[in-house]
Amino acid sequence: MKENTQLNLEISKGLYLWGQFDRESAYLIRSLKKKVNEKLFGPDFDVHLTLSGPINYNENHDEKILQNLSRRFSKLKIKLNGIGYKESYFQSLFLIVENSDELNSLKKSIDTEIGLASKKYFPHISLFYGRENEEFKKRACRELMIPKEIYMEKISLVKIHKNIEQWETFKTFHLKK
Repeated sequence: MKENTQLNLEISKGLYLWGQFDRESAYLIRSLKKKVNEKLFGPDFDVHLTLSGPINYNENHDEKILQNLSRRFSKLKIKLNGIGYKESYFQSLFLIVENSDELNSLKKSIDTEIGLASKKYFPHISLFYGRENEEFKKRACRELMIPKEIYMEKISLVKIHKNIEQWETFKTFHLKK
């Protein structure tokens, strides 16, 4: 068994904004992640769709911005287009997310209002963090049934630490129904 959790990874510590899912969608994604990790033995982390970060969070200013954004945007339908693989530790094996107008609008609004420069956006939902060859990753995914769509219902502000198991949700803002 690999000890991916013991890797001394240099990741950008700070606060990130994640999209998180309704109960049913989160259950489906966690089930897929669990099946993959029964074979690949990656670290444990909350399922999410990274929206932006890192940010320098100012509680008085940014909390109001995030509350307003969550009132402006409704629960998002996220279309999934299969499974992708990369050689990057944090993008090793993931669900491919369709880059929709609604998702891009939310991302652009977050970046603009928080004051971040927009970067090329690669929306995905990781199922495994780690270093494995692509063939082994493909074998671990052969029997997975990927849903066509899921629903994102909240934006969470998450503290990122070097140890993945210590990542913690700092604040959550529910999108309007």
